[in-house]
Amino acid sequence: MKNNLYKYIEEHSINNPEKIAINFEQTTINYLQLFNRIELLASYISINLKCKKGDRIAILSLNRIEFITLFYACSKLGTILVPINWRLTKYEITNILKNVTAKLLFTELEFKNTISELYINIPKLRIIGIDFIPQTKLSLKNSIKINKNSEVKKIISDFNHPILIVHTSGTTGQAKGAVLSQKAVYYNILNSIHMHKLEKSDHILTVIPLFHVGGLNIQTIPAIHIGATVTLHRKFDLKETFKALKLLKPTFTVFVPTIMEAILNFKDWSPLKFSSLKAITTGSTIIAPDLIKTYEENNIPIIQVYGSTETGPIAVCQNLSEKRKPYGNSGTPALYTKAEIFNNKNEMVKKNIIGEIGIRGPNLFSYYWKDKKETKKAFINGWFMTGDYAKKNEKNQFFIAGRKENIIISGGENIYSAELEQVFLKEKNIEEAAVIGIPDKKWQEIPIAFVKTKKQFKLNEYLINNNLKKKLAKYKIPRILIKIDEIPKNALGKIDYKLLRDYYNDLKSRKKLKKTSNVI
Repeated sequence: MKNNLYKYIEEHSINNPEKIAINFEQTTINYLQLFNRIELLASYISINLKCKKGDRIAILSLNRIEFITLFYACSKLGTILVPINWRLTKYEITNILKNVTAKLLFTELEFKNTISELYINIPKLRIIGIDFIPQTKLSLKNSIKINKNSEVKKIISDFNHPILIVHTSGTTGQAKGAVLSQKAVYYNILNSIHMHKLEKSDHILTVIPLFHVGGLNIQTIPAIHIGATVTLHRKFDLKETFKALKLLKPTFTVFVPTIMEAILNFKDWSPLKFSSLKAITTGSTIIAPDLIKTYEENNIPIIQVYGSTETGPIAVCQNLSEKRKPYGNSGTPALYTKAEIFNNKNEMVKKNIIGEIGIRGPNLFSYYWKDKKETKKAFINGWFMTGDYAKKNEKNQFFIAGRKENIIISGGENIYSAELEQVFLKEKNIEEAAVIGIPDKKWQEIPIAFVKTKKQFKLNEYLINNNLKKKLAKYKIPRILIKIDEIPKNALGKIDYKLLRDYYNDLKSRKKLKKTSNVI
């Protein structure tokens, strides 16, 4: 084991210099070229921009090669990379940059308008254009001219030093900056290699955002780490994805459930176009067993992974070589990770009892940035308490039930949103569903549901409620059905329950709600 992630790329540049490392749009670079780009960028950051160990360097960008080179340059220098979710508002982006006191922000022309107020709001922030020249006049185009003959020879960082500050999705509250060390990323890499049986001959197709650990750490960085090939797409595009599957023949990819659904509904869908894939990895949210079954029945293996920003993310996963039934299970604890279920007294529970998932392992985050209180709260007796509820069966397979914040307690009974959502998805006229709890004087809380109907159907409340009565206990049946055009989700397809609660409160304040008949 080397003591810096950068050293693995250096080794590939020596042993396999001509091996293709990354395909991106019209550019293909081998491992020697990748290493040279990392060296050039590290020199520019250190010598010209005067960054030192521990400085925070943010990136606001769609997927591109510079995302990877910046990661490894930070690995060498001991600077900390802060990926920014490009879906956030200007206000949210400003708050993150201020909170981490970022010294640099690398961004691209796509976000020229997004960063327009940063010049005034954070005047000390140095903004570097990746593919354009911003107001600061700092650009990577200039760095190539400046740094051809300069090089940082000394590796300043090691495995114990932070490499990433990744902000949690914040779908249930305020986002927190999880600090991941090189060691945590390294053990996540080992979990991924074991999970996928990754080899140097593999070819990864990355279409989900690199600003999230799912896009960066499930397959992309593990593939680069072992010397495999990665094809990067700026963002998910159906036509481009099918084109890549046809021409490049990737062996692995990560698709969130919303992408999997979109692919099945695409006019060019055909199982034959997925023949090169050893598997599609999916996760980030609860996946409908029927969706997995559709792919598996078409000889497209689906392997599930469970985790969070704080776990790197791989914590519980299925392995490529194992049986994946029953569909919907998230697998067993990853190779270098321990996972258990705990009750509300922080005691481990027996099989088939729902409780909170606790995680231990070297892949865990170190702390929340500038938040000692939340860090202390997150750990109990050395276990990171995820806030996710699940149960595990006799085979130690985990079945995710949902977020702690989304458990509805009605008349003393626990109602799990995920269970209800899965039942809704079995209705032929329902495309998507989300369930939240609202306050109730009699029952403490009651469930309500947001549903998106399929295009050719109208919302038939009477029929739906009659069907629900056959499948759910009376206390679980949502008291209100709200038709919605789209269920709000984050970049990785997780339902944004916070937005739904805000939407419900807005409807309530405008008196646009009515209780569903034939339910209570």
